[in-house]
Amino acid sequence: MHSRHESITRDSDFETQKESDIENLVKKHLGVIVLSILKTQPMCGQDIVKEIFRQYQVLISQSSVYQILYTLKEKNILEANNIKGDMRSKVYVPTNQGNEIIYSILDEFVSSMEYLLITLKEDRNYKRRR
Repeated sequence: MHSRHESITRDSDFETQKESDIENLVKKHLGVIVLSILKTQPMCGQDIVKEIFRQYQVLISQSSVYQILYTLKEKNILEANNIKGDMRSKVYVPTNQGNEIIYSILDEFVSSMEYLLITLKEDRNYKRRR
C-alpha cells in the first residue's frame, strides 16, 4: 500500500515532468510559437517574450526571440515597423507573402503534432489493454 506522502510526491513529480515537457516543446518550436503569436497581433520582441510566459509559463530570452525575428525579417516573412516616438523599438508584423507562409507553416506543424498525438494515444491504448 502506498502512503499519502508517496502519492503527493508522484503527483508533484508528474507536474514537474509536465512543466519540463512544455518548456522543452516551447523552446524546440519557438519559431512556430513566435509566428503563431504574430499572426494574431503585431508585437515587439519584449512583448512576445511576455506573451510566451503568459501562455506557457516558460521564460525565453529576448536574444532567442530576436534571433528568430531577424531571420524571419531577412526571409521577408516579417517586416519591422518603428514605434512612433521610439526609433529603437520595432513592432514585427507579417508581410502579405509572410501571412501565407505563416499559415502554411502552422497548418503543417499542427498536422504533424496531431499525427504524433494520435500515434502516441494508440500506443498507450494498446498497452493498457494488455
